[in-house]
Amino acid sequence: MKILPLKCKKPLNKEVLKKYRDVQIIDSRFVAGREHIEFAISQAEKAFKRGENFSNDFFIEVLARASAQRQIKKAIEIFGLRNSREAILICERLPEQILKEYECEEASLEIDEEKYERIKELFGIDEKEIRTAARSGEKKKNVLKNIVKDRIALIPAQA
Repeated sequence: MKILPLKCKKPLNKEVLKKYRDVQIIDSRFVAGREHIEFAISQAEKAFKRGENFSNDFFIEVLARASAQRQIKKAIEIFGLRNSREAILICERLPEQILKEYECEEASLEIDEEKYERIKELFGIDEKEIRTAARSGEKKKNVLKNIVKDRIALIPAQA
């Protein structure tokens, strides 16, 4: 599975997903790095193998897992495209047409302070939890990524 962070000149919206069905494109504003998406993909694969998936569509399952939500509607509210210029493309085969049509180039998934605060708020993480989970000398952004992965792993199989 390919994970490609993008910065596009033309905004991406849900129409892109209707046009290109073999991809998932999510808004990257709340993504805690590549590890976050890799872990969501891994958890979605495991859910399908165990029959614990809550979507019949693998890419929707990844979206739900990335948002640490069982409710697909809520996952779309969090990571869905809303005229996003910064997004993450998840696919088996890279659709060059999307990159050309929306004038996209590869971007960074770096977590700056503003993104750090957005991710904390979305996943209900406070500084006390980060301090508690941190090992000596560990950077708070890495701790945040690990806590987000914990939230994903804790999604119950059955509601």
